[in-house]
Amino acid sequence: MSKQFLINGKFKNISPFDRAFQYGDGIFRTFVVENKKPRHWKYHYKKIVEDCLAIKIKPPKEKELLSDIHSLFKTNKKAVGKIIISRGISERGYKFNKDILHNRFLIKTKMPSYPKASFKSGVNLFVCKHKLNLSILSGVKHLNRLENIVARQEWSSDQYADGILLDHDGHVIECISSNIFMRVGKIIYTPKISHVGIKGVTRELFILVSDQLGFKVKEVTFNLNKLLEADEVLITNSLFGVLQVKKIKNRSWQQQESASLFNQLLENLNT
Repeated sequence: MSKQFLINGKFKNISPFDRAFQYGDGIFRTFVVENKKPRHWKYHYKKIVEDCLAIKIKPPKEKELLSDIHSLFKTNKKAVGKIIISRGISERGYKFNKDILHNRFLIKTKMPSYPKASFKSGVNLFVCKHKLNLSILSGVKHLNRLENIVARQEWSSDQYADGILLDHDGHVIECISSNIFMRVGKIIYTPKISHVGIKGVTRELFILVSDQLGFKVKEVTFNLNKLLEADEVLITNSLFGVLQVKKIKNRSWQQQESASLFNQLLENLNT
């Protein structure tokens, strides 16, 4: 069996005293590795550093992470890489020593097989009943993802690609595994990640390239009704890129070309 993970550059077991295991004390990022190279790497590394600093973990050196990727991904086959940065190992309790050393994990898994129809005609979204709570760590992709896990249990049908998450005020925040955008004319709106939610890498890249297609992106607050009134709805993550949404509840949208155009631009960013 080929190696599927590394800890600090080595193939070994995780300690039960690692704070990632005990408390979810750490951050993570997921990305595509193709031809042994991580896609959109500089943007992912930037987020890793920002997220580490947000919870006061010393960020890993970029050369260490790239060395891990080179060691684990030996073929040109497209796969998924996941980097976890843990605060490190400590005894029981929330307090930790100031000299604690972070641990870095790299996990390799198969690339998901997305139906071709998802890219051609779009996907359906479920509206979750679970409401997101306010967080002082909004924007950070930390390891505490229990709310997403609870929400994902609300449906089992394969007809839904993801689920929309609202806050307790009824505002659209994100989807369980992706960020969300709505287009009204030439303006694209996305939820403002100020009190809850994750700032995904593809979300950032989507905003970065939008002007090349003549769109202006605004980060605002809006509810589900506003989303359903949009001319077009899109979702983004680092594995599938950009997908058009074709149905939410009883609201349907016809096939449009924005998702395809955005994916082309994102592909160009990787060259």
